[in-house]
Amino acid sequence: MISKRAVGHLTLAFAGMMLVACASGSSPREGREDSRLVQVGLPRSLPDTSGWGIHVLGIARASDGTLWAGTFGEGIYVLRRDSTSWENIRAGEGSIAWDYVNSVIPQGRDTIWYGTIGNGFGVSTDRGRTWRNWTYDELGPEWQYVALEGIRTIGDTVFIATADGVRITWDGGTTWLCVIARNGAPGSVGREDRGCSERIAALPNEYVLSIDVGYDGEVRVGTLSGMAISRDGGLTWQDVGTAEGVPATRIRGIATNGDSSVWFIDESKVYVDSLEEGRFVEAEVRLPGLAGLPGPPRTVTGSPPPMLPSIATPFGLVAPGDANRFRVYYLAAAERYRPAGDVWAVTWWGPPYWPLGATSVGISRVLAGESPTPAFVDAQQAGAPTAPRRPWLRRPIADTDANPYVDQTYRYGSTMGGNFQQHQGVEFNNPAGTPVHAIADGTVVFAGQGEAGANVIAILHDTREGDNYVFSTYYHNTDLRVGIGARVRAGDVIATVGNTGRATNDHLHLEVHVAPTDDVSAIVDPNNRYPAYTVNPQLWIEPVPGTGVVAGRVLNADGEPVAGARVRGLVVAYPTETPFSFAETYGDRAHEDPAYGENFAVGDVPAGSYLLGVTIDGEKVWRRVRVAPGQVTWVEFRP
Repeated sequence: MISKRAVGHLTLAFAGMMLVACASGSSPREGREDSRLVQVGLPRSLPDTSGWGIHVLGIARASDGTLWAGTFGEGIYVLRRDSTSWENIRAGEGSIAWDYVNSVIPQGRDTIWYGTIGNGFGVSTDRGRTWRNWTYDELGPEWQYVALEGIRTIGDTVFIATADGVRITWDGGTTWLCVIARNGAPGSVGREDRGCSERIAALPNEYVLSIDVGYDGEVRVGTLSGMAISRDGGLTWQDVGTAEGVPATRIRGIATNGDSSVWFIDESKVYVDSLEEGRFVEAEVRLPGLAGLPGPPRTVTGSPPPMLPSIATPFGLVAPGDANRFRVYYLAAAERYRPAGDVWAVTWWGPPYWPLGATSVGISRVLAGESPTPAFVDAQQAGAPTAPRRPWLRRPIADTDANPYVDQTYRYGSTMGGNFQQHQGVEFNNPAGTPVHAIADGTVVFAGQGEAGANVIAILHDTREGDNYVFSTYYHNTDLRVGIGARVRAGDVIATVGNTGRATNDHLHLEVHVAPTDDVSAIVDPNNRYPAYTVNPQLWIEPVPGTGVVAGRVLNADGEPVAGARVRGLVVAYPTETPFSFAETYGDRAHEDPAYGENFAVGDVPAGSYLLGVTIDGEKVWRRVRVAPGQVTWVEFRP
């Protein structure tokens, strides 16, 4: 590794509460546009009409001053140079292909690239007026999930980091070099790879979480199992391992800073290269009253020299302040309404330079010296967290294997904002070949092809739910490791992840069924897309360490369940590539759990206090909840 800069350890100085005005009028205090933003030249608010804000995932400023923002379900927003009004680009003919945009990056003066959550990527060469897209028809079942902030450019070369490897083009997308997992690594089997002019099998893992291109052209990618580097534009690659100070774990972000130092983050620590030691070293984070960062790190962004980089977390932004020391920028309503501090990415506005945070409620703009006026919100306190009403079962993807996190864009009962069918389970996106584990002891009662030709395992578990039988089913596998009649224990490998059947990427689809019958035909039926007895798996499988579950009901004034309501205010740290935005209440195809009677549930919520809100018959209803590790918090909304 070529080290750039000697760094010992860092002390992050807490600089007090800083105001960040949320650029969508979405906190409980829905105020007017602050004139001081205009006075210092900061961008105006995004044109939010919902009253809940616009979830911004990717943000970038072009060399001509144009500001680009990719959003969760709202397409791309553009604030062009010398304009005071945002322009909204939505999916449609001749436009972008999908409104769930998590990466936007300018290339030169006229070209802009974007990446999506699950529908590929695209480019405009006329400043966003017309677009060319690469989606399922061009890509097949790979390359559709772009990493958060996962596109980088240098000169004419474009690098796109995805859950299936890295695509590289030197000619605007006419030809593609596809860098995939080396033979034998997860993801190296059963690939289609449409549109690849050449393939290089070189990465330690195909599932790429982060990418950076240094000023010297060195390309670094972070994967589920460590880092790889290319010094020749992507033609050859080598692993960067523990000898160089890089752990063999999920690398969430990499950035070359303005002073040429290289930084990266995993899910708990910050690292920087050290000329003194010739390797990466941990950057020690010290904050009064905090043991480290305010939350798990999501992305790291280089800052203009000589400033230190910025680190986005779910509970605030760490960015350089006076005397080039880090400050913790808590957003205005962050302690009252968590998503105001739920930062996904950062860019710089200036000079003079100000960090702009892409958050769950808009673009946040830091104004030194101001303090927010607390808003009064009439919010009842939900009950205290309690132990689960049954013992937790183990997760089907081991933390040590790959990606243990549930896809937060398409949870149980979700339609992803009305775009898909009501979901009957939860997804674990992982490379093909990743081991799938049984969630509990039981007997295999189905092993074969299910709906749409998916390779399926079904287990009848030893546990019962009252008089009902409990099943788990595992869909889309590459291969099946057990047969009908086999006895399995919790944690046994029963299959490997794939994309067989109705699947647009490699993933495990997990269902839990609570049924009055032990007849497996009621559980797995190739002709039935909506099994009758599914329940929310996140009320069964154990939350990841340090997190809990929030479950509840949204009812109208007559006490009837409200379908399709969006419960907002929770924060889920990971996965960044398929992020949490809101919880969606069940429709007619999803079912309440007999132990809870809920119509929504969200797992893997970091411990802490939250203010939740939902619109019921045009009225905003608020509740306060507290989440504890390994426990369930119940909350009910009703006008």
